[in-house]
Amino acid sequence: MRLATPLAIVAVAALISGCGGSSDDGTETGATAAPPATRSAPAGASAKSCSPHSAEISGLRATGLDCGPARQVMEDWQRSGQCEAPANASRSSCLLGPYRCLATATDRGLTVSCARSGQSIAFTVKRG
Repeated sequence: MRLATPLAIVAVAALISGCGGSSDDGTETGATAAPPATRSAPAGASAKSCSPHSAEISGLRATGLDCGPARQVMEDWQRSGQCEAPANASRSSCLLGPYRCLATATDRGLTVSCARSGQSIAFTVKRG
């Protein structure tokens, strides 16, 4: 009961003061507009397209690391038996060293994303 009175006072004060307001033209005041969405990488990260050097892989992309190490993670994923999806599963996951890899079945093939703090690798294993 002791907590109910202060909570009621706070609720009434919030109703009286309001959150933002309305101007005469029907637009809100006091609200901050969200910046437009961008498709760029976070500050300090550099996303790049890499050649996968494999006929069954497409769209190898690396963020926060060079293409050589990204290609190595891709090859480790291909060789790892623990990364294969169970029968009839549309998703799978595995751990490759410091990278957590997630794979999802799509109409183009298996889309794979491997990441660790500050770095990510993405590629698609073509259907075939």
